Amino acid sequence: MPKKQPVRSTLLTLTPEQLELDASLPSPVEAYLNTLSPSGRRTQAAALNNLAFLFSDGKIEECLKFPWHLLRYEHTSGLAVSMVGIGYAKSSVNKHLVALRRVLEEAYRLGQFDNHDDFYRAAGIRSLRTQTIPRGRALKMSELEALVSACLAQSNNPNLGLRDAAIISTLYAAALRRQEIVDLNLADLSISEARLRILGKGSKKRVVFLSQDAMGALLAWLELRGRKLGPLFTHVTKGGKVTLRRLTPQAIYYLLSRRALEAGVDAFTPHDLRRTSITDLLSADVDVLTVSSIAGHASADTTRRYDKRSEETKKAAAEKLRSPFVPSTALPSNPGSKANTEG
Repeated sequence: MPKKQPVRSTLLTLTPEQLELDASLPSPVEAYLNTLSPSGRRTQAAALNNLAFLFSDGKIEECLKFPWHLLRYEHTSGLAVSMVGIGYAKSSVNKHLVALRRVLEEAYRLGQFDNHDDFYRAAGIRSLRTQTIPRGRALKMSELEALVSACLAQSNNPNLGLRDAAIISTLYAAALRRQEIVDLNLADLSISEARLRILGKGSKKRVVFLSQDAMGALLAWLELRGRKLGPLFTHVTKGGKVTLRRLTPQAIYYLLSRRALEAGVDAFTPHDLRRTSITDLLSADVDVLTVSSIAGHASADTTRRYDKRSEETKKAAAEKLRSPFVPSTALPSNPGSKANTEG
């Protein structure tokens, strides 16, 4: 990260008089950070500290001491340009903008803005156009582990966290598209054979085997979900209750974006998890035709034919993937789970 320095050329900062925070006001920063996982809190607190430093012209370095409710459009509108000017990457700027919008939103909810227009204009700054998500980006194992850890650290809804951890593990382990994972039913899972039956593009079917670690993630989720027929991955309410309602592809995109932010992982698309799995298999010296078959590609390049190798070859290949999921001995419980288990 670039060395912090006061910015005067394009960023309008608060005056010294404005920087004197009324200690009696509830903190919008605390309200925002309390919605995040521990790792997410650390990441976003650091971003807010940077913003407090910039908006105070270097006079305040702690976000809890900054009067966020006094920011107006004339302050926030110059932030992105200023940060790029001192060396921040556009992707990093956008992360800071997310933190800024959320803190301003909390300040508004706490009644600290005199009127809605001041809040709306100050928080209405747009993210920068960026090409920071390269096509084919492969995540590191440390990033996958951070994502799963962020899920399992969710104290206000551990059931949701466990479900998301299982989704991330399965997306990676089986190289799935997001449409494929939401289409999965419980009947598509064979626990005894550790395999999934996938309905892919063009209604083409394939079988993908899972490693023991990946199966551990699914079994932990099934302990919570129960064995009633229906979607494999389902909706979890704010109260932690599992309901047999199918997720949407957009829900997968949203949960991955949210978990990336909480974990402090650079932005990635759902398809990047699939690319990561394929890349890791190839790096593990699994032959390209077997990888093509696992991924459900019509060809290894654009013209090569479907792989016809044996299921045993694919099953052995699945064991070459590590899993970011670490089974826990203390699993969350599903309110009303008896209704979701087989009799």
